[in-house]
Amino acid sequence: MTTDQRDFFGLPLDLRRQDQLANDICKRIEGGGCFHHLSLNAVKLVLARRNPKLRDALCAVDCVSADGMGVVWTARLMGVAVSERVTGIDLMDCLLTRFSQTRHSVFLLGARDDVIDRLKDRLVVDYPGLVIAGAHHGYDPDDARLADSVRASGADAVFVALPSPRKDVFVRDYGQQTGCRFVMAVGGAFDVMVGDIARAPKIWQRCGMEFAWRILAAPRVMAPRYARGLWAFAGLAVPEILRWQSRRFMRVVGMLLVLVMVFSMMPGRVDAQNQMVVSAVDRDMADQRAKALMGFLAEDLRDPAKTDGQSTIDALVARLVGFSADATGRETAPEDRVIAVDDFRLLFLVLDRLLSLAQLVAPGGTGSFLLELVVMKAALRLVELHPDPAQAGRLLQSFAPGMSRQLRARGLFDAGGRIDPDVSGNNAQADLQTTSGNPSVPRDLYVRFARNFAQNPASLDAPQEAPVWGPKVDVDLDFEFEQPSVSPR
Repeated sequence: MTTDQRDFFGLPLDLRRQDQLANDICKRIEGGGCFHHLSLNAVKLVLARRNPKLRDALCAVDCVSADGMGVVWTARLMGVAVSERVTGIDLMDCLLTRFSQTRHSVFLLGARDDVIDRLKDRLVVDYPGLVIAGAHHGYDPDDARLADSVRASGADAVFVALPSPRKDVFVRDYGQQTGCRFVMAVGGAFDVMVGDIARAPKIWQRCGMEFAWRILAAPRVMAPRYARGLWAFAGLAVPEILRWQSRRFMRVVGMLLVLVMVFSMMPGRVDAQNQMVVSAVDRDMADQRAKALMGFLAEDLRDPAKTDGQSTIDALVARLVGFSADATGRETAPEDRVIAVDDFRLLFLVLDRLLSLAQLVAPGGTGSFLLELVVMKAALRLVELHPDPAQAGRLLQSFAPGMSRQLRARGLFDAGGRIDPDVSGNNAQADLQTTSGNPSVPRDLYVRFARNFAQNPASLDAPQEAPVWGPKVDVDLDFEFEQPSVSPR
């Protein structure tokens, strides 16, 4: 027979439901041997801590069920998953129903003679087909003689209604001597079944207040008993509950701290919008590089002699990837430089911060448009320099979400992050077309922009007097900025 037991204050507490336990007991009776069953409530647990014989009996039997809600609640608060309360009288009723069908005979041991006589008449009516092999009152002090009487009846099961702890010790010490295959202690169940003692209503039982009903029914006898027993049980259970719950709380806190540490050490994580969450170190580095590059663009675009926007884009990409000179002193072009694949993540992040900074220092007009144009062209050049442009497009979408939205709005990026100049965009697509794979800034726009700067050179040194179409390039760049929302242009 399968068992499911957990340690509860040193006692093996059974966790099976009532129906499952009754079925297992019937199988055990069919298989032979002797099965011993006892019940445990709060008062008996306290008594077992003081009475070695009772404690040994509870530890030695085959099954100890939770008879009181105090035991059930305490066990659950200590991590013992007790499924339900299994009282002695309810389990007896469940077994008698099965015994009446399987024709297993029973012996009734305990209570007074008049209670035994009325109980036999009641059981014959309530459980048709039940075989009662014999009965005996519980006022004989010789337990060995009582066990011999049970053996002489030839009963398959015996229900022991003796006082506690006598009944518990009898089940352990004389269970085998009775010759029965099932021995169970039921306490005052006989008096309840014949109606001498009224049991608590169902609602009281479900709420775990049956003990209160017993106190109200016999206050002089039960009130002192429960007051002493429940107070001692609380003193025993509360410290264990607090100790177990504190250990559980610390385990949960430890797990949360480990998770926080793991997530904080991850360089990038995907958020709810499928964008990468960048670490603080990378964000600060990108901010510093974006500010330096913004200063370079301001100096480069203020030169009215330059009328080719492509040179500005090439210079921006070269500064971004950090090109170097070879042995002959010639500078290596960005497309000839080997860039580590992992570096593209930071490069796209820098460009996205640069685009945000451009929108801040030149919030409108021709200057803002040209700055955004140069930065986005540089991003497209980086995508072309990547060994896998499709992967580069995905990186651009993850680490430069604002720029990728602008590129998609202008028709240069499709939904999958690929460069597609044939995708239809808005009116700005004509200004961002690629020619033979080499993107360039429209010449007339750059010339017009350069002439405006040539006519208003003071706008670079006095941003408060700058016209609305010029970029405010001489602003304080020593500030921290968060990722701004992308302009809807």
